Amino acid sequence: MDLTDHEYQIGRIEVKKLAEDYGLPLFVYDTEKIANQYNKLVSAFKVPKLEVHYACKALSNLSILRYVKSLGAGLDAVSINEVKLGLLAGFAPDDIIFTPNCVAIEEIEEGMRLGVKLNIDDLEALEYMGMYHPDQAICIRINPHLMAGGHEKISVGHIDSKFGISIHQLPLIARLVKTLKIRIEGVHMHTGSDILDVEIFSRAAEILFNVADMFDELKYIDFGSGFKVKYKPEDYETDIAAFGKVFSKSLMITVKGAAKI
Repeated sequence: MDLTDHEYQIGRIEVKKLAEDYGLPLFVYDTEKIANQYNKLVSAFKVPKLEVHYACKALSNLSILRYVKSLGAGLDAVSINEVKLGLLAGFAPDDIIFTPNCVAIEEIEEGMRLGVKLNIDDLEALEYMGMYHPDQAICIRINPHLMAGGHEKISVGHIDSKFGISIHQLPLIARLVKTLKIRIEGVHMHTGSDILDVEIFSRAAEILFNVADMFDELKYIDFGSGFKVKYKPEDYETDIAAFGKVFSKSLMITVKGAAKI
């Protein structure tokens, strides 16, 4: 929101006029701001085959989903209903990554029927996939055991987090994958939200790069987490350009050492 000529404006439209035209209460989203944020992310990372996925849980309004799709984004969904919203908004199934946590097997089965990418984040579900759907290519979510994020309530990559398979259980993952012939096409990590410290995210990325080396048919590495944004002019924010430079360099070193990605 900007103050211009003593009038508050959103996207160069007077707030007072918006209230008069549409009534109150009213939620207004500035698509120019959304596009700027999306383009800032895309331009920061100099990596091959970059895809940016929008987290549906941030705002699941269908108009917003359709708009971020028009920018070129994919979708990250954490429930089967978010998956269905994404499909309704026009996302192709292959552009949706479904990352359920503590859900019934029926939701995972439905995700498979709908054709979206599956991100498995616990050993029981991984074993189930190997026993009943060995031909289904999946991604696995790894917990790197790093504390990151604005505060403990939004830090999801630490040792006590329920999200993801512990990095210490990699030998068990490897044994299940080999024994049940599970097809692993991706590895995923989400350390937390409101991340300001570029170094902690880079450390987690290095861990995931090492995990990626375990799987011969890997097609993608999926990095979750949320960066710090300004809510007020005086707030701090993540330096996306600086982070993108450091991250891109690390990833390119990994890609050169593993042509499979």
